[in-house]
Amino acid sequence: MPTVAPRLLLIAPAAIVAVLVTIVVFVVGGEPLWIAISLLAGLAAGFVIMVLLERRSPDAALRSLGAIPLEPGREPRFESLVESICASHGISEPKLYLVESRAPDAAVAGNRSDTRLVITTGALRQLDRLELEAVVARELVQFGKGIHAATVLAAVAPIYGPLAGRVRERVLDDRRLALVDLEGVQLTRYPPALAGAFEKAAATDGVPDRPASRHLWLIGPKGVADAVQPLLDERIDTLREL
Repeated sequence: MPTVAPRLLLIAPAAIVAVLVTIVVFVVGGEPLWIAISLLAGLAAGFVIMVLLERRSPDAALRSLGAIPLEPGREPRFESLVESICASHGISEPKLYLVESRAPDAAVAGNRSDTRLVITTGALRQLDRLELEAVVARELVQFGKGIHAATVLAAVAPIYGPLAGRVRERVLDDRRLALVDLEGVQLTRYPPALAGAFEKAAATDGVPDRPASRHLWLIGPKGVADAVQPLLDERIDTLREL
C-alpha cells in the first residue's frame, strides 16, 4: 500500500493545469497587471482539478479494474458473507462490484467513507466458503490502510504516462502488502483457507493486466515484470507455516 498522502499524488497533474491556465490567462490579458490575475487563476484551477480528481478517483479506479456494480441478490452467498464479516468485526459494509475473470482474485478501492469491494467471477465459482471468507476478510482489513492513496494512484496513473511505473515503485510498499495477509487471517483464524485460495489462483492465468490498477488486486496479473504484489509462492509458504 502507498506510504504517502493521497493529495501528494495529485500535485503533479494539478500543477500542470495551474501552469497552463496561468500562461493562457496572461497571454490573453497581455498586460503586467494580468500577472497577478493569471497566477490566481492558475492556482484556483489547480485546486479545482485536485479536488475533482480526488473525489472521482474511486470511480476511475473501478473503471480501470473493469468492475461493474453487483446487482443485489445476484450472488447471495457472497453478499451474506460480506455482511456477516462486517457485522462481526464492526466494519462498514462496502459497495460490491464484480469483474468477469476466471482467475480467483479481489480488490478494494475508495476511502474511509466510500469503500468498494471487487470480486472476480472466478473467486465466486472456484473458492469454497472458507476460502472466499478468507479472501474477503483479507481485503476488508485494508480499509483505512492506504487504500485512499492506492485508489488515487490508480486514477492518476494515466496522467503520469511513462512515469507512472516509476511513481508506483516509489510510493508502494510491498512489505505492507505481505503483512495484510497476516492481518486478514487474524479475522478468520484459519490461515489454510487463504493459502488454499492463493493455490487455486496460482493455477490460473491471472486477471487481465491493466497497469494503472494492477496494484489494487489481491493477487494481480501474471507475468508482469514490475508486479507490486509479493511472490505468491512465498505468501502461500508463510500462511502454511502459521
